[in-house]
Amino acid sequence: MCGNVPPLKRAGPRRPRLGPWLTVPTLLLIAVFLYWPLGRGIWLSTRGTDLLGNPTRSVGFDNYTQLLTDPASRRVLLTTIILTVASVAVATAGALAAVLPLRRRIVGRRLFQLAFSLPFAYSAASASACFAGLFAPSVGTLNHVLAKLGYEGPPWLQSPGWAMLCVALATAWYEFGFAVLVLTAAVRNLPSEVLEAAELDGASGLRLVRSVIVPLISPSLFFLAVTQTISGLQIFTQVQVLTRGGPSDATTTLVVELYQRAFGGGVPDYGRASAIAVVLLALVLFVTAVQFLVLNRRVTTS
Repeated sequence: MCGNVPPLKRAGPRRPRLGPWLTVPTLLLIAVFLYWPLGRGIWLSTRGTDLLGNPTRSVGFDNYTQLLTDPASRRVLLTTIILTVASVAVATAGALAAVLPLRRRIVGRRLFQLAFSLPFAYSAASASACFAGLFAPSVGTLNHVLAKLGYEGPPWLQSPGWAMLCVALATAWYEFGFAVLVLTAAVRNLPSEVLEAAELDGASGLRLVRSVIVPLISPSLFFLAVTQTISGLQIFTQVQVLTRGGPSDATTTLVVELYQRAFGGGVPDYGRASAIAVVLLALVLFVTAVQFLVLNRRVTTS
């Protein structure tokens, strides 16, 4: 028995474990491009600026106090929320209405899907420029068509109410293509046996959509609600191209005001602009958390 025991092998040199060290470059990149700018922004939000825009003195939370108590800033916050809710609702509802009829095999289905998803291929600047040409007061396409029909078009981008509507529509159209792509994939993966059983039970039309299809694609709808809300709270390009925040600051959003404070000409106020950025970050985190707490309960997981 003892003679069959193999001889002990001499242990060689221990090789260093490189696994933990491989994460160092990633951690450095995250620190440089995420945590350092975040910390710098929070620090700047507590500073005042001199006549040259340099942060020179500590003002504590004065920038936040002014931001939250200034009626103009509260109006900007309300404008941002209204534009976000309107654009997300229109884009998601429009995409759902466009995708659902295409779940059946109809002539030209792929052509319609391609046409509906085209807005996703546009940049926000080019899409906004197209809407600027559409809503221009004197040479715009829409007012030209209305004039041919015998109607006088309103001042789309010069009236506060109409300007808000134009910005919301431009944003919704820009988000529409992405929503179509997401919902198309969700509808394609619907279990056919469940739909057939529901139709055999008499479910059809809006009842089938409300009771069967919407619950089945609720994870995709939840994903769209979260991602498009985050994007909507950061609306900038559409406003900058169409109205530049006007008329009378009626379409100024948080990001537009941030840009105007820091780079809009005159003495830059980096402290106030940084405070706006921090408040926007807190707002995005809060809204996202609320969506996860409220909407996530309505998501069908199986």
